[in-house]
Amino acid sequence: MEKKFKFNVVDVIVILVIAAVCLFVGTMFFGGGFGGSSASLYEVTYLCEEVPSFAATIIEVGDKVLDEQKDSDLGVVTKVELTDSRTYTVTDAGEVRCVPKEHYNCVALTTEVKGQDYDFGMIAGSSKYGVGHSITIRVGDAKIFGRVSGIKKID
Repeated sequence: MEKKFKFNVVDVIVILVIAAVCLFVGTMFFGGGFGGSSASLYEVTYLCEEVPSFAATIIEVGDKVLDEQKDSDLGVVTKVELTDSRTYTVTDAGEVRCVPKEHYNCVALTTEVKGQDYDFGMIAGSSKYGVGHSITIRVGDAKIFGRVSGIKKID
């Protein structure tokens, strides 16, 4: 006796679910989109207003940059500027003042990263970034918090 296998609706649904899971896992591990635009070079600037001096002073041109939370490659540092930290405080009169904080620096980073066009900024890896985006980044051996202050397409 020979039995023939027949597909039913449940079999088709199981196959579609397995295919969707494989596609999802593949994009998580290998990044990228689904045939979107090709990669372009972007200049991205970050403003980190209150960075401990011991972390700020070890950042150098050429350091790799990584989004701590999303594990996205954000290129390499092309320029580092250190100034007095920008700590905001309220006086007894109720005025908001910007004052430097001892042993802290404001770090302005410029990086170059390959990304894809996005109507609201750019996509690096599989993550979207726009100006004002709050971010914790690893820069070389330092880990700092700041905001994306500019995104400019180079090519």
